Amino acid sequence: MEQIKAVVFDYGGVLSTEQDRREVEIMLELLKVDADRFHHWYYHYRPSYDLGSTGEEYWRKVLAACEIQYDPEVVAKVINHDCRSWTKANPAMLNWAAELKQTGYKLGIISNMVREVLVCMQEEFNWLKADIFTSQIFSCDWQVCKPDPHIYRLSLEDLRLEPEECLFIDDLEANIKAAQDLGYAVFHYRGPADLTMLQESLLHQA
Repeated sequence: MEQIKAVVFDYGGVLSTEQDRREVEIMLELLKVDADRFHHWYYHYRPSYDLGSTGEEYWRKVLAACEIQYDPEVVAKVINHDCRSWTKANPAMLNWAAELKQTGYKLGIISNMVREVLVCMQEEFNWLKADIFTSQIFSCDWQVCKPDPHIYRLSLEDLRLEPEECLFIDDLEANIKAAQDLGYAVFHYRGPADLTMLQESLLHQA
């Protein structure tokens, strides 16, 4: 087995917390829509949003499917709360990432990401602007989403490493499997309680 030289993180649910339910409740109140119906169409159309479509294009589809009239002022508020729902950082994971950087690991991010959320992250997160994650592959920049193998290859090219030299961490099994099929070492992260196990896993992989 190759020695692990890089740790590559998913963003949502790994470097950040899970989606903030309070912000989702505000979106539901603004749109006056049933939660189950909203969540179905919210995720149904999300892949095209992750691939780089605009917030207006995405929300027009969601609202039409929910039989809600499109109101630009309301949608602007919804987009703001949608961004806020995905921008709650996971301090413990970020602290560990900083420690890894100091000990010589290369760090990367591979994330399915909509443009509006990414802009908020780039404006608000000093850790994203700092020289911690030297490789940052976001789906909206490349028009390709996990678990498509191409997005993992983009990361490898950016890091200039082989898959066996990288540990990939994600909270979704499909994304983990795709990376593993390419030869990455992987860890399926399910929540904060897994951090100690993850740290031990890296020691065994290295």
